[in-house]
Amino acid sequence: MIMKTPPRSVDSYTAQELRDIAERAEWRRQDGYIVPPASVPIYVEALRALARERARG
Repeated sequence: MIMKTPPRSVDSYTAQELRDIAERAEWRRQDGYIVPPASVPIYVEALRALARERARG
């Protein structure tokens, strides 16, 4: 049986974790990973912007 982990608040992700999620979303775009395929570009850009802000401190 696969156990799902509880959802995390976006505030708990590090800049690197956000970049990793963005990369996976692009890679799995056609699978509907996280968001519908047509929404992936804006989702990825938002994650990367948040990662940049988080990296600045």
